[in-house]
Amino acid sequence: MFWGSAVFSKVLYAILLLLILIVFQSLFSDTVAIKGIRLDLATLLLVYIGLTRGPTQGAVFGFLVGILLDVLAPERLGLGAVIKSLIGFAVGNFKDNLFLESSYSKGAIVFLGVAVNDLLYHLFSEGMTLFTFHTVLYHSLPSALYTCVVGMVLFVVLEKKTFVNLT
Repeated sequence: MFWGSAVFSKVLYAILLLLILIVFQSLFSDTVAIKGIRLDLATLLLVYIGLTRGPTQGAVFGFLVGILLDVLAPERLGLGAVIKSLIGFAVGNFKDNLFLESSYSKGAIVFLGVAVNDLLYHLFSEGMTLFTFHTVLYHSLPSALYTCVVGMVLFVVLEKKTFVNLT
């Protein structure tokens, strides 16, 4: 009976997503980068979980993803976990108040999620400096746009494949 429980299947689903994320970050992250602009798959998956599973699972998944990524770069251990937890909770909490029928609105949520994640991370780790402004303007915003476009395509494919609305 344990194998068929809903909680176990949700845990397996989260573990599968985390494994995909680890493989992507370690093997394919540089391959899909365009002129130094990286795809933020972690935040894309986090927004997807927040939109489909709600605030609690969004926050828990955000914490797990944040800790996993913080371990890969331990200078600011815990900062990414806190920021991603807040983003997962916020997306899941506000999903009922948002118009999410079109892929454009979901793409906008992904864009905001990536932009806010990067902005908060750089502000808390480096402070408000000219370097932070440059990094956000020339790296974070293009990365958010790239992730937004990939997310919109992913949402359309998932909706067509499963015949289920992701909201």
